[in-house]
Amino acid sequence: MSRPIRRIVPLAATVMIALLAVPVVSGAASTKTCKISGSEARRLGPTYVTYAAGRPGYKVRGTSCASGKAVIRTFHGCRLEKGRKGRCTRNVRGYRCSDSRPSRLRGPNSFDGNVTCTSGSRRVMHSYTQNT
Repeated sequence: MSRPIRRIVPLAATVMIALLAVPVVSGAASTKTCKISGSEARRLGPTYVTYAAGRPGYKVRGTSCASGKAVIRTFHGCRLEKGRKGRCTRNVRGYRCSDSRPSRLRGPNSFDGNVTCTSGSRRVMHSYTQNT
């Protein structure tokens, strides 16, 4: 081998090993559960805000808990502008929200809803109970 090639081969091998050692980072953000106190869950707009089985809180993906809380508060403010049974039909803080209310979760004095607000890959997810 000529002298320049003898210098390039070890360098190329070092670069290849370094590239293989770099961990692959997934583009998808993981979902984070944001826990809040029961009294704070009642101050976000509806009667209760939960993430699972009545536990106070909400979930976010690709955004912060503080931003998620602001989206929830704004969403319910929009929803309650049309009364306790109202629905929010406009974007809130750049998020588009879908609010599903399964009929099996309706009672004579309350109803439950599941909300997912999206903005690109960012998500804010929560469930709520609204006393009527």
